[in-house]
Amino acid sequence: MSRQGKLSAAVDEYSAALRIEPNYSEAHNGLGAALADQGKLAEAIGHYSEALRVDPDSAPAHNNLGTAMAEQGNLDKAVHEFLESLRIKPDANVHYNVGLILSNQGKTQEAAQHFNAALQLNPNNRDVLRALNDLKSRGMKSQ
Repeated sequence: MSRQGKLSAAVDEYSAALRIEPNYSEAHNGLGAALADQGKLAEAIGHYSEALRVDPDSAPAHNNLGTAMAEQGNLDKAVHEFLESLRIKPDANVHYNVGLILSNQGKTQEAAQHFNAALQLNPNNRDVLRALNDLKSRGMKSQ
């Protein structure tokens, strides 16, 4: 089965689950992820938002919503959602995502803090190490 076929099947399965239980946060989040993978960001954001209405402390839904917002160019909202995800559950990849956005916004000190936090959680993350090296090459010292 092609990737698109698997995504369509996932959309069907999550939709079926939500017909049975409309307040199933994980199904809204999963459906949002499948829709985002299909490039349907507006629909995905709606399901991530619904997942958070049902379970405001869903770190994965905050992270996914942040990712979708970043893809739409709404970087301030993306950072807000990533920080909410981190408040609930520290995660190296989420720190990395925040660090990238902050770095691109010229907020190198804050970016370095998030990259360093990511390394505390996953010391061997090559993407984070590269990002820190990039900051250093631009004259920023990591803490």
